[in-house]
Amino acid sequence: MIARVWLTVGAIAFSSISGMGCRHHARASATPAATDSLAGVVSVTGTSYEQHLVLRVGADARSLAASPGDSAALVRLGGAEISVYGKAGVDRFAVAAFTVRAVNGEDVVDGVLLREGTRLVLRTRTARLALGNPPAALDSLIGARIWVGGPIDVGPNVYGVIIPPSVR
Repeated sequence: MIARVWLTVGAIAFSSISGMGCRHHARASATPAATDSLAGVVSVTGTSYEQHLVLRVGADARSLAASPGDSAALVRLGGAEISVYGKAGVDRFAVAAFTVRAVNGEDVVDGVLLREGTRLVLRTRTARLALGNPPAALDSLIGARIWVGGPIDVGPNVYGVIIPPSVR
């Protein structure tokens, strides 16, 4: 009887602890210390069943290896210019983080969308930028990691979703 109680307590504790690492939040782009970096254009090759992420750097192409969450985000960024940070390997680059730099040749800002009072704010790795005249559709993306182009302070802005907001 005592053994069964301890077994049950242990199972509950294990499932509680193991579930703690599964909660993902939209994170602003981060640049880990002491890493390799590359800048280029994201390209998605292959089929919908077997996609490969490639970073086109000039005339060269580097295969990217990323976590499932980062892979899903990078697939959404096909054609965008990004900087990746991580570890360069012989045949692929292991992505630890990335930042969107430009979309369709136009500079963009990458960050997490927040509401502060009545304003929408983009929290980047280094700053908090108030959006002056944001598109109404951004109201449904609070908590999402997005890129925003156009004049941040006055608009009009274009945007794209990097990581959707978490379902709460």
